Amino acid sequence: MSWICLSDPPNLINEPTEKSAVTAREKNTHQGKGLVLVLQDLAAAAPGGLRSKSSEEAAEDYCWSALVLSAAFGFRVTPGQRYFLYLVDQSWQMSLLSPEEWGRRLPGDYVGHCQLRHDMTWGLTFDEAVSEGSSVHSALLQYLEGIRKQLLQSGSWEALLRKGERHLPYQQRVLTTALASSLRQSLALSGHGGVPPGVPALGNALSMPG
Repeated sequence: MSWICLSDPPNLINEPTEKSAVTAREKNTHQGKGLVLVLQDLAAAAPGGLRSKSSEEAAEDYCWSALVLSAAFGFRVTPGQRYFLYLVDQSWQMSLLSPEEWGRRLPGDYVGHCQLRHDMTWGLTFDEAVSEGSSVHSALLQYLEGIRKQLLQSGSWEALLRKGERHLPYQQRVLTTALASSLRQSLALSGHGGVPPGVPALGNALSMPG
């Protein structure tokens, strides 16, 4: 079961391998084009509609946004659109298709639907079938235990949001950078940036709207 930590803007441009037969000038040209695209994507993902958030609110946003962004998906996401989260072979997977649209070809256990907010945090509404004893419930508890260790080790929001995450695919890294920026600014508005982050209770989250 995987989880992520948030970061300052990561290195989103893959360096060419030594086997690439390109001149120094061509290399710089390719990297320049890559940098322009990265900057465009980061600008498009800039958080909007920010407001002050307490450490508890930020923890809620962090935990469930990090869960969504640790899921496998290969498409661009848009604020306000509904997406669907599944547990597939003990890994999270996000899909454009609802369980009804999948029908008998359902890829795994349905977790719930999620939406990207304009402030680049994610809302997650769990399915009613996610109850104590279910495989999804057990996977969520395991995920929260990993998040709890991560937050305890960080000690503060500043330390947590400075950490990097390099192994995620490009799209997830862009969104992770935007999420970190959103939480950093919201915590600054409330003056809670130095407060040790906590972990929301799973039972409370299952009863909350996304």
